[in-house]
Amino acid sequence: MGAFVQGTYFFRSFTDEVSGTSAGIPYRAFLRVDDLWDANFGIGFQATVPCGIRLYAGPYVYYSEAQATLSTNVPGLQFSTAETTIKNKTNAGGFAGIDMPLAKGFRLNVEGQYAERFSAGGAITYTY
Repeated sequence: MGAFVQGTYFFRSFTDEVSGTSAGIPYRAFLRVDDLWDANFGIGFQATVPCGIRLYAGPYVYYSEAQATLSTNVPGLQFSTAETTIKNKTNAGGFAGIDMPLAKGFRLNVEGQYAERFSAGGAITYTY
């Protein structure tokens, strides 16, 4: 059993061109995201089963926030030329994974997370 605390702050801004239609009217604008940060805390439970395989799972809480600005006012969109705060919709979730040996020095790690949606990923690592 163990706990973790993690946080991230992005020291730069991000911009991208976005386009679409709102109420049947096409638009094109630049979206700027500033002050993007997140923090999370969780507790993990781990068990080692035969063949050196480790299984782990646990709950976590998460918070993310950023400031977003759209370069032009688009009627019908929540964004305007004024700065808008965007936040994550769900503040809690869970994770589960498996870490297993493959060959000498190589390991496979596969993990899934669920908060608002399910996501998964994997990695093969080599320890020398």
